[in-house]
Amino acid sequence: MDTLASPLTRTDPVLLCQRYFDAWRQRDAAAVLATLAPDGHYEDPTTGGPVRGEAFAAAMQGLWAAFPDLDFELGTLHRVADDTVHAEWTMKGSNLGPFHGLPPTQRPVSVPGIDLIRTGPDGLRQVRGYFDPGLVPRQLGLNVVVQPHAIGPFQFGTSVVVRRPQPVMPAVLAFTELIARDDRSVQAVRDQSRQVILENLDNPAFLGFNSSVAGRRMTTVSAWASREALTAAMSTGTHAQAMRGFAEVAEGGFTAVYAPVRVGPWLRRCSACGSVARLEGHHGHCKVCGAEVEALA
Repeated sequence: MDTLASPLTRTDPVLLCQRYFDAWRQRDAAAVLATLAPDGHYEDPTTGGPVRGEAFAAAMQGLWAAFPDLDFELGTLHRVADDTVHAEWTMKGSNLGPFHGLPPTQRPVSVPGIDLIRTGPDGLRQVRGYFDPGLVPRQLGLNVVVQPHAIGPFQFGTSVVVRRPQPVMPAVLAFTELIARDDRSVQAVRDQSRQVILENLDNPAFLGFNSSVAGRRMTTVSAWASREALTAAMSTGTHAQAMRGFAEVAEGGFTAVYAPVRVGPWLRRCSACGSVARLEGHHGHCKVCGAEVEALA
């Protein structure tokens, strides 16, 4: 007998909530949605507001893709009113799939939380989850940055740096700045940029990459051994696809390529005596103590 269709399950808040968590533990989005009332919804600190239907199903599928072994250790379900249930739980899983566009870390997570659930005769009307949204990123070894969007003329955001293990003087720098079309497009552009870098890691002419994101303004600077190498790399693969789809994700932007005008000396503190050495190349000697010094990569 299908207990979901049973009048007892539909009218007993605790049994209905148990069915909801059973569906989550079975990683069955359709079964989770079936426990909700026609106007029922879910929300937590990461959803940006209530989600229902296909949006809720997509959120579940994304979580299960990132944590294929996701499970809940469910505590006692407390019926605190005729139509209200509080459920304590601990979510556990291993990050074996992409998470917010980042490669899997293979690390386990354990997140305690509580759901405040309002029920009705036609299903769950509201599920509101409370937990620390920064706990999963911290357990995955990710930075959790708390800062303002802007103060006066200053805008704040995040940055990414990719460097070669050895110091190399680039022949050209490629500069790109764009304004994402909307907040959702920011992640799409970041995913594309990350894929472009991954495709060029084995390219010896690719020397480094810096990017920054402040709101919807996105800036990248990449270093190359020659302009020809830059042109060849950017005309194929993900970068070429991204340029064809520029109008779908960007409000506007521009690109430029720069060559060095003046090349200064390499500066590096000598580990032997503490003085700062001026190097004409990547390697040299401290003029104070004569120790070998290598430029920072």
